[in-house]
Amino acid sequence: MKKFQFKLDKLLDYKSKLLENEILALAALNAELAAVNRRMGDMAESVRANRSELQAAQLERGVTPALCRMYLRYEDFLKEEIAKAKRLAAQIERRIEKQIETVKELRLETRSMELLRESRLSEYRNAEVKENERQVEEYVNTSRLMRAAHF
Repeated sequence: MKKFQFKLDKLLDYKSKLLENEILALAALNAELAAVNRRMGDMAESVRANRSELQAAQLERGVTPALCRMYLRYEDFLKEEIAKAKRLAAQIERRIEKQIETVKELRLETRSMELLRESRLSEYRNAEVKENERQVEEYVNTSRLMRAAHF
């Protein structure tokens, strides 16, 4: 019997590689989101440190209006940067959601093709078993006829 050949193997390989690439893209987006979140955390910590420094300066030596404005402007700058980072994180999250949908669709496609391949392979093996059984039966029948012909 001829060797099993699934006609959609090339397409299945292509879809599998495409799925791997999309999963890697999803991982990159998750890493990007994690970096933005870390940066927001660092900036929030900078805001707290800035406030602490301002309060310490007020208690120790008194603060001039210029120094107070400098601390407040820096805090406003950090808050703006945090807001930008939040918007960026929201954009990345939307891209992640789209990427997850893409990955789900590709997984579904590749899985259905894998199931089809498994089904065809099972059919091939069943046909092969039947062919082997037929050959054995034919051999046994021929052997019986040959023995019967000699007697």
